[in-house]
Amino acid sequence: MPLPSPPGRPPGWIPPGQRNPQVIMGGSKVIGVGHRVVVSSGAGPSGFIDGHTLSQMMTIMGDRAIRMFLPFFETDAADDTPVQDAGPRGHHFLKHTTSDQPPYIKGHVLAYRLNGVDEAFDMADHPDFSFGDSVEDSPFSLGIAVRFDDPTSDTLICRYDGTVTFEAVEYQLYTSGTGRILFDLYDNVPAIKIGRYYNTPLVEDVWYIIIGTYDGGGTSAGVRIYLNGVRVDDLNSVAGAYVAMHNEAVVTSIGYYEGGGGALAGFVNGDVWGSFIIGKELSAGEALSLTNLYRRVLGL
Repeated sequence: MPLPSPPGRPPGWIPPGQRNPQVIMGGSKVIGVGHRVVVSSGAGPSGFIDGHTLSQMMTIMGDRAIRMFLPFFETDAADDTPVQDAGPRGHHFLKHTTSDQPPYIKGHVLAYRLNGVDEAFDMADHPDFSFGDSVEDSPFSLGIAVRFDDPTSDTLICRYDGTVTFEAVEYQLYTSGTGRILFDLYDNVPAIKIGRYYNTPLVEDVWYIIIGTYDGGGTSAGVRIYLNGVRVDDLNSVAGAYVAMHNEAVVTSIGYYEGGGGALAGFVNGDVWGSFIIGKELSAGEALSLTNLYRRVLGL
């Protein structure tokens, strides 16, 4: 039985010298930072991420440059469950389709298990996620931690509505039918794209931290892919240059894209955590540092 709190102190009070900064995730919301709390709803405490580690991640991402960063998942697996955005802009994504399985503790965080059929996350169109104005591009980076049950034909993060060829497409980080990572960017007028890829297939049941960066220069030479902290892109998916991406009216999605005829496709089959989009190009050193922090919280 825990000792009673000193007179005048609230339940659960901890002397300052014994406090461990942390973010506690569980129940129906992000519960608190920097102190002990008691969860009164949902399934109880679900995972712990050190507050200093979270701050380090966000500093590397550029703080105000963060467009979205999703380290907090709800324990509720129902449709339209919000996925908490730790970034300053508060772009909480929604769960697309009720989960077959709820999130589970991986290391010190909650990871989502996606079924490869109809489970994903998305958010309605917002200009924060566009990095081109049809005249010039701006630098940006995006990334995610993922463990595949099947690494083929999965879309990790994108703004891509291919109902009609290049109808409303901006960028897509994804794996091919052979399990290779690609990061492509699109100029709709004329319909052309640039991009790079890693010409080695990924495998099942291995955690990868995948990061794509772009310098905003309008050429494939400015596109980079980092896998577990190491730059791996070794070929152009499409070489050359374009003018710029357009700011399209399209959802930002994690785990799928919209294909021909409006059919959703490219669903991730496996587990994901910590997806982000930021308005800066991560350097090689920053990509490695961020990867190491991801590995720490995932227990890799």
